[in-house]
Order: sequence, then C-alpha cells, then structure tokens
Amino acid sequence: MKKHLVYWLAAIVVIAFGCQKELSFEGSNAPAQGSLQSDITGDCLPKTVNGIYVAASALVPATNTISVQVNVAKTGTYTVYTDTINGYFFRGTGTFTTLGANNVTLRGNGTPFQEGIDNFVVTFDTTFCDIQVTVLPAGSGPAVFSLIGSPGSCGTPTINGTYAKSVPLSASNTVILNVNVTTAGSYNVTTVATNGMTFSGTGTLATGAQTITLTGSGTPANTGNTTIPVTAGSSTCSFVINVIDAVTGTLGGGPGACTPATVNGSYAQGLALGVSNTVQVQITTATVGPYAVSTNTVAGFSFSGSGTSTGAAQTITLNGTGTPTAFGVQNFTVTFGTSTCTFSVNVTGPAVYTIDCPNVIVNGTYQVGQSLNPAVHTIDIPITVTTAGPYNISATVNGMTFAGSGTLTLASTLITLTGTGTPAGPAGTYNLSVGTPACLIPITVAAAPTIDWKFTIVGGSTYQGSTALGGVMYDVTSAPPFTFLDYLGDNAALDNFSFSLIDLSGGILPAETYNTNSVGLSNMGAFYFTNGAITIDLTADPGPPAIGSMVFTITSHNTVTKTITGTFSGTAHDAISNSNKTITNGTFTVIYP
Repeated sequence: MKKHLVYWLAAIVVIAFGCQKELSFEGSNAPAQGSLQSDITGDCLPKTVNGIYVAASALVPATNTISVQVNVAKTGTYTVYTDTINGYFFRGTGTFTTLGANNVTLRGNGTPFQEGIDNFVVTFDTTFCDIQVTVLPAGSGPAVFSLIGSPGSCGTPTINGTYAKSVPLSASNTVILNVNVTTAGSYNVTTVATNGMTFSGTGTLATGAQTITLTGSGTPANTGNTTIPVTAGSSTCSFVINVIDAVTGTLGGGPGACTPATVNGSYAQGLALGVSNTVQVQITTATVGPYAVSTNTVAGFSFSGSGTSTGAAQTITLNGTGTPTAFGVQNFTVTFGTSTCTFSVNVTGPAVYTIDCPNVIVNGTYQVGQSLNPAVHTIDIPITVTTAGPYNISATVNGMTFAGSGTLTLASTLITLTGTGTPAGPAGTYNLSVGTPACLIPITVAAAPTIDWKFTIVGGSTYQGSTALGGVMYDVTSAPPFTFLDYLGDNAALDNFSFSLIDLSGGILPAETYNTNSVGLSNMGAFYFTNGAITIDLTADPGPPAIGSMVFTITSHNTVTKTITGTFSGTAHDAISNSNKTITNGTFTVIYP
C-alpha cells in the first residue's frame, strides 16, 4: 500500500511537471532561423572541440564543449544540439540578437562508454553538419611526447599548401610533425603568431613514433622564409614556411567600373552581412598561383576573396563582412595588386513604423533578483509599417534588456522583443521606452520572492524559488504530524521543484530522515526537478528500479505555525544528459494550510 501511495504521488508530480513544460514551450516565443555553416564534405565550419574525452569519465559541461557557427537569418531564441552517441551529447541554448555569423558553444553531457572516434550530427533549424570527437581509453590523460629534432629543426616536417603574402591561410595549410610518444593521451599544440601565421592542432596519440597535424590560420604579412617555433611539453623545434608573392593581374573593367560585377544578397542598415552577401568580379592573370583581392571598407562593411588563379581570365567571388552603418548607394574600390575597379551596393534604410502603444502586451511575471527567461519574458508590440526595411530594437530599464531585430514589409504586424537580464530593486513599475516618439511600456516588478527551497548541483548552478500555487498536499485524514507530504515549488524562470515524503508508521517528525532508496513501509522519499530551459531534468525515487539516492532530513515541524523545515542532499539522475548529478546544500520550508 505504501509503495502504491509513493507512486501515486510521483505520478501527480510528473503530470504537474508535464503541464508546466508544455506551458514553457507554448509561451510567447520567437524562435531564431538560420543555417549551420559547413564545408563541401558536410563537416561543421568552423568547428572546435574543447576538452579531453576519456572513456568511463563523465564530461564536465564547462570544459567539454564544441563550437560551431550559425548564419542567423532571423533573431530569436535557439537550441543547437547533437544526437547522442557513445553515451554523451552536446547542447547549446540562448538568444540570437544579431543577424549574420554567430558562434555557438554546445556543452557536453554524459559519459563516453568506450574509446574511439565519435561522429556527431549537429542540428539547428532545418540544417545539419558533422563534427568528430575522439575518446581516449579509460584512465587516459594528456599525452607525454617529444618533438623529433628538438631542440633544433623539426625532423622532416611535411608542409602542405601554398603560402603567399596577404593571402589568408585555409584548411589546406597544414604542417605534419614527427613525435615520439612515451605516454598515450591527448595533445593540444599552438604556435606563437609569427609573420601573421599561427599553427595549432589537437588530437590523441598512441605510444611510439607518431605524427601530429597542425593547421594554419592568419594571413602572412611579408615574403621570405619564416621560422615557426613549436613547443610541446619540455621539447621545442622549428620549421620554415616559405612565403611567396601573390599572383597579380588585372581586374575586368579597371580602372573604371568592374566589368562584369554581380552583387548578390540584400543589404540593410544595421543588419550584419551573411554568406549570401557576395560580389563576383573578373580577374586576368598570366600565371597560376595564389591570389588575394579585397575592397576598402565603406559604411561599416567590405568584401574580400582569395584562391588560386588559372593563368587566364576567371570570375572570382568576394565575400562580404561587417554591418552597414548607413543606407543609400555605397561605392567600393576593388584592389588586385596595382589594378583597381569600382562597384556599388545599394543599402536599404531602416523601417519606418508607428507603435500601437495601448495594445502592447508584456508576457511573463517579473521579480526582483530573478533572472529573465528569454523564452518566457517577451514583449509583443503591434506596429503599422509605412516604409519597409530592417529594424533593430534594444531597450533597457532596471537591469532588464528587451531586444529584437528583423526586416519589415508594408503591413500591420507584430514585433516581439526578447527579455534578458535580472530586475533590480525595489519592487514597482518601470517604464521601458521604445521607438520615436517614445512608447512607454510599463513593466511591473514584484518584490523578491520568499525563498522556500534551494539547492546546488555540484559543477553546475544553484536553483531556488518559492511554493507554487496549491503546491502543498498532505494526509488530511490524520492530525499533524501526518503520514505524507507532497510539495511543489517554482520560480519566475519556470524552474519546477518537487518532493514527496511518506511515513505511514509514525508521521513526519523532527530528526527523521527519508531516503529515496528506501523500500520499507516508512521514511520513503522522492525528488524531481526540471529547469525552465529544459536542459536539466532530475529524478530520485524508489522506482522500481530505484533512481538516484537523495536523503531528506526534517529539522523542525511546528504544528502550531504549520511549518516544516528540512535539508536534503545526494544524487539524482539527469534524463537530459543521461548521467547522475550530485546535489548539495538543499533546504526547504513548507507551510501547510
């Protein structure tokens, strides 16, 4: 009977959590749109794997991360994630506030089961790219190795790619060095920037004679032989890069208007350029070799391109970077060696619109000291557009910032601003000023909530909140100290906290402990928590099978004030990362009706 009661209470908690999770997704939310950047093979571009990955060792989300790049076409909240492979996965959430290229860090969760190379598929919006993570054997750490040739010239290095003055290095510019490994493990080597070039590489090494691969980045500033020193542990060596002059030639149409010149993509004041913003021009060279072509910077943006010439006339692509700071026709000068030509880009101006201020809707509840949740704390602003174009709004009041950007057409529509930050005190109503003339949007901030529950995840965050509406249930058929207590708490960030305590043999009394692993007829407990971002989902209950191991201790039970206080700590299983989390410093105060 007692187990049946525990499971019934747990089911109530799960149902409550399910409803609240659904609300968190159905709230006023503006999801971002865009695409992951990748090369022709489908690999994420650029891609960075951080941290050491060892079989049977749990990942540390703060250090075991991967970084990818997203070309944002529409700002808003985002979730970028991988599939789960070999017992672990990566996930990143947040809000894009600017269009164009944005770097995103995905934090690792879980524990690799075995060594090997794991190929993850990264997903955002409707796009995908691949990234590889190498897992070392159980018990591994950093490799111990020496560079062949130390302390002089690196022994027979293999230098790949062409190096030319003013031509940016690419993935083809690599150097392979020979090493002798005495202890297997991981390596992470980066050279000091020399003549504008840096070489770096990470990976894993077995014992014996091995090689490491360093990939170049940067742009050579001068021609001639450049000596690049390498340091790995206590050994050093150096290799030489021969930097040549780039191929020069003539631009089609130079020195007048570039002929032909094809401008691709749309350009708007205040919106960052993306991968679609390119210009095609023609060059003619007499020899085959590396080239670099660029424009001047006008109104905050520019174009550049590099590659290998054909030794004849060819069409090349210049990629745009930056954010236009002015609208109207912007004139650019292209430079290729001593040859120049010109082209123009038309930048549209910002949208003109009026705000229907009386019908602005502020979503979410706001409390002093409680961080805003971008998925919940939003403002919907109805507008009428009189001139189409981009918009970029960012307004701040009392520690809260609301922002949104995009492109508007001639119509009545709705702009959604996403909130970030933490309201400061005191409690009251604060007017957020948006637009010209100013629309004053009142945001009511309640006093800091009473902290009824609080705990810390070791290596993670501290969570706290108050009792949810109707969040206390107990055995009304018996006088205090009653035989069961079911508690539900939350906060403005939509974090959900719950526990159940059952003692059919004597009631809930001071100094008693309740274990989620208990299988007897008394002193059983259960614990559940889900954060508002749905990146943590913790469970500790008797099962079957038993999950986690949480211990609750009753420190007081005052039947006059109807108040129960206590502490808790232990482990709970996180369904999101499929790993156990350690809980410390847990406290609760329950006031029952």
